[in-house]
Amino acid sequence: MTLPESLVFDANDMQDVSKLNKFITVLNAYQSDIGTEIKFKGAEEEIASTLREVTISINAYGKNAYDMLCKLTESMRLTVVWQRLRRLGMGYLKCSQIRSLPTTIAGGKEQRAQVDLTFSINPIVKAPVNRGDTVKFNIERG
Repeated sequence: MTLPESLVFDANDMQDVSKLNKFITVLNAYQSDIGTEIKFKGAEEEIASTLREVTISINAYGKNAYDMLCKLTESMRLTVVWQRLRRLGMGYLKCSQIRSLPTTIAGGKEQRAQVDLTFSINPIVKAPVNRGDTVKFNIERG
């Protein structure tokens, strides 16, 4: 995206950006479960596979903020991006409209823009199943 990784920040763990003329923040905005499949591997293991939609909010600040997000959304269609996402167990689904949000600060205007990217993920959780080969019952008469 032509912006070095040193200018991309987790929105929950912000750095001092006062000396930067442009930067991007990334926020895991929300996740929605679409459905879960439960499987059993023999009688030994339970496997839960949940399909989720994850929405990531991207905010760009500074010079050419809107253009930076245009390049980002266009790059989501590139094969190299799809391959990298696949290795991470993710799939790109869609993006929202890019919103231009210029703001007046310190007697001037700062360019700002925001877009939401939606991905699919499929986390798989495995757990051992405790088998009960025999069960003892205690019957008490009262």
